[in-house]
Amino acid sequence: MKAKKEDIRKLEENWKSLKQEDKDREQREFRDLKQKEKDSGKTLKKEKDRSSSKNSGKASSREEREFMDGVQKEKTDKRK
Repeated sequence: MKAKKEDIRKLEENWKSLKQEDKDREQREFRDLKQKEKDSGKTLKKEKDRSSSKNSGKASSREEREFMDGVQKEKTDKRK
């Protein structure tokens, strides 16, 4: 009889432990899913910003720098 009570107690503890592990896993998965959604939202926003600047006719800083370098070179060549 004593052995049965001990076995039942161990099974109950094991069951509680399994339920807690399952709950923790679900929380991790939910947190990971939310983080992925947040990250993909940032990625979409960055891509949208890039495409809108291309479509609006604005030059990128690199393009502006190259243009200004070209203008400066032309001025220098004219002086010589």
